[in-house]
Amino acid sequence: MPQFSPLQLYKLVDLAKKNRVAPLYLFIGPYELTLEKAKEIYHILLEKGASLEIYDLRDSEQKKEFLTLKGYQKGLFGLRTIYLITAGEEIPLSKVDEILSNLNSSNQIFSWFLFFNDIKEDHPFYQFALEKGAIIPLHTKKKSELLESEVMLTLQQYGFSMDKKSMSLFLSLVGEEYYNFKNELEKLILYCIDEKVITEEKIWEIIVPSEERAFYLLGDILFEHGPEKTYRTIQHFLDTKTEPKDILNFLLKYFKKLRLLKELLKTNPELEKAENYTQFLKEWQALTKDPLKDFPKLLTDIHPYVAFKMRKYSKRLKEVDAIFLELFEAEWKLKREFIPPSKVFKEFIFNFWQRLSRS
Repeated sequence: MPQFSPLQLYKLVDLAKKNRVAPLYLFIGPYELTLEKAKEIYHILLEKGASLEIYDLRDSEQKKEFLTLKGYQKGLFGLRTIYLITAGEEIPLSKVDEILSNLNSSNQIFSWFLFFNDIKEDHPFYQFALEKGAIIPLHTKKKSELLESEVMLTLQQYGFSMDKKSMSLFLSLVGEEYYNFKNELEKLILYCIDEKVITEEKIWEIIVPSEERAFYLLGDILFEHGPEKTYRTIQHFLDTKTEPKDILNFLLKYFKKLRLLKELLKTNPELEKAENYTQFLKEWQALTKDPLKDFPKLLTDIHPYVAFKMRKYSKRLKEVDAIFLELFEAEWKLKREFIPPSKVFKEFIFNFWQRLSRS
């Protein structure tokens, strides 16, 4: 069995259903992702009566137990035993030799699922898997690309369609935490099961942004997606027990950065004139490295692409200073008048969009 990309994993599942099982499955990449993908294969084996032994070598007690293990037990009635080992980097070479010796003489009564963050191609496990097992590399791409591949595979399995813009929106909302991603994808599939088409509208109707991603996207949502979606995002924060003051603090910091960016664009017209992100990035990096330039400290933690997008927003909003008065009034209503947060933020969003429309 050669290497298998994430999109080819179904082939290993199909082979397992036909009792064509590898003695060693070598998963390479982030544990949260590889462990989840491996379930698709070994659950088939468990349904056929195999037994499962699990060792996470990141845990000192489990590592100690695993390293002192001598001999590998056959499953009940001579059925297959699966050894699932996380953090294969922790296995010493002497133990590697012992495992491979067992694999070469066990006549297919054991299967090993080994999980490495990374592994060199000259490692004995890699060489064995290349010849007699299966290698599933999930470390050669960015995590966002792996998640996009997962979406494409799921769409293919269910006969769904989704355009690139909707795909980008979905991934930006759910973030890169795999279990949240998986749950939201399954929920979206069920929600659209009749139409078989996933649109931006459907995504906004059903997907709840992760808190980290929602905060990051809130600035974009304010300008790009209208008052209704902005309010829904803020309401999600409130429903998940986010303190209203934290939302206000984020908005305050965001508009401070927007005001500083407007000033920076005035004094550095090369940023204003950059026609695309590549040009903007070049000018931005040169500006941050120039010791003679007084680059605002508050803008140093902004990713250049975020600044590039905010440049467009700064042109749309002429009265940035007036927003600070709106935020002050919102804080006063929360702290002094004890008006419900949902009502306060609804009024702020309405006033913001009125101001944006006038601009």
